[in-house]
Amino acid sequence: MKYLRADLHANYITPVADVFQVNHFDVPRTRPEGWSIKIGGLAKWQLDLTMADLEDMPHSEVTAFHECAGSPIYPDIPQRRIANIKWTGVPLAPILREIGIDERARYVLSRGVDGGTWQSMRHPSYEKDLPLAKALDPAVLLAVAMNDTPLSVGHGGPVRLVVPGYYGTNSTKWLRQILLSAGRSRSAFTTTYYTDREVIGGTTRETPVWDVAPNSIIVAPSGCHPVGRGPGEIWGWCWGARPITRLDVSTDNGESWACAELDIRNGYSWQRFSLPWTPPAAGEYCIISRATDEGGHVQPDETRRNRVYRRVIHVESG
Repeated sequence: MKYLRADLHANYITPVADVFQVNHFDVPRTRPEGWSIKIGGLAKWQLDLTMADLEDMPHSEVTAFHECAGSPIYPDIPQRRIANIKWTGVPLAPILREIGIDERARYVLSRGVDGGTWQSMRHPSYEKDLPLAKALDPAVLLAVAMNDTPLSVGHGGPVRLVVPGYYGTNSTKWLRQILLSAGRSRSAFTTTYYTDREVIGGTTRETPVWDVAPNSIIVAPSGCHPVGRGPGEIWGWCWGARPITRLDVSTDNGESWACAELDIRNGYSWQRFSLPWTPPAAGEYCIISRATDEGGHVQPDETRRNRVYRRVIHVESG
């Protein structure tokens, strides 16, 4: 059983030092000086935005959970790489509208400066896509800061795309290009990887890894140390592309469930849940958290990247 570090998710806003860093290639050497982003494609005009241009534009702040989709090779293995971050940057939607969106445009492609060999294949650059409707969400940013700190190179600086509600793989780091397109990207990171495949009635259904499925983690009790038999609290975080409307907790490995108290979501932030709990006796308990979103989607207890979260707790006899 894999435990999270006891204090890793103790805070509503995740400290920058605790925000995960995952890359397919080596981290490129980048500097704000001389950096620019080309924006165009199916549009009336093309832009070449420098960092100075971005600094002069109106900025927004968006607090949003940021979750890694997990391994593209083993997509059904939960990773629980999750953070809640205050992003600062320039909204993408006004820029796209300013350059005149062609009526044929249906998607927005984003390319980073990073590239190289991965899984024995040569990739000229990391490229992703998202539907135009999502790109026009006011929360989608060309982010230049994380938690009021300039975006570090390790976290995709000097500027990265941030797409709240979508898995982190869609928030392209070291952003170099944004293109309006009639079709989806043909990059291996959209066609081969980060596409879920499920056989239904003999037909393979492919689903882009975009919307974050409902998920949750238990923060306390941590599982690292035994707990006493007195009154306590089970609490943690839950999140998803849609707001979580119910969070159930089991203290007997799924035999019975109790509905936890759940905070209302603020924007795209994760939500805190809590449940008072007094262990009935000493021994070992398997605690499970299970989130349900407003669309009725429930964390499954089967092989999925968002499988229900389990934690073993040892209760002392004293």
